[in-house]
Amino acid sequence: MDTDALRSEIFGQLALPDASGVPKYRRLSNALTEAIRRGVWQPGDRLPAEEQLTGMTPFSLGTVQRALRALTDQGLVIRQQGHGNFVADPRRQLADPWHCRFLNDSADDIVPIYSKAVRRTMVQETGPWLRWLRSTRVMQLDRIINVNEEFRIFSRFFADRELLSPLWHAPLEGLDGANFKDIIMRQVGLPITDIDRSIKLRRIDRQAAELIGVAPHSLVLFMQAVARAGRDAAAIYYQEFYIPQTERALLLPEEKPRPPGRAP
Repeated sequence: MDTDALRSEIFGQLALPDASGVPKYRRLSNALTEAIRRGVWQPGDRLPAEEQLTGMTPFSLGTVQRALRALTDQGLVIRQQGHGNFVADPRRQLADPWHCRFLNDSADDIVPIYSKAVRRTMVQETGPWLRWLRSTRVMQLDRIINVNEEFRIFSRFFADRELLSPLWHAPLEGLDGANFKDIIMRQVGLPITDIDRSIKLRRIDRQAAELIGVAPHSLVLFMQAVARAGRDAAAIYYQEFYIPQTERALLLPEEKPRPPGRAP
């Protein structure tokens, strides 16, 4: 199918009656994401202007602008002031993930995942991370994790800014696809010997929901991970994951992580 036909097929769905309750801007952002995934627009391509998208869809200019902002927040679109909106380069695949390991259809391997760092800041408020981190210099690093182009996970990573200074000082875009455990082990020199995980159902907050394209306050799988260098040591990091409903099986390995260089 050529790109014109694909575009007509994808955007034609937006004109049909919809009773899903999904906000209009998110229906449009989902359609744009599908168009990018199916090759209507390639990395580096300029998207139609906002006024053109308004003409292509049954939505207002405000809805179009909100949809584009959502895609920009997710890292799928780059806005260049005065030039328009462009499809971002493909996100980098995360090698050897520890926490978001989903089995493929044959259950003999894990599917690829891609990560995009979207925000980094110093934490001012209190939260569950204070139970684990013995620090008043806590940084928060937010990432969107794309699982096999099927669904997205939102992650909040908390750690001492000085202890994990490579994660604090690196360019934010340089953390796309980065394996934090390798940075911690090789650049900081801390062997992660223990990881504790807990999982429960929880309602997702509005910010996280908008970034991964699910309904605010819907039930998701909420996973917490605490990593240490030694069972009795303070945590190296505390991390949260918001995982939407999926038929993919989440693999939680029981073995403890090994420091680099140690034979299996």
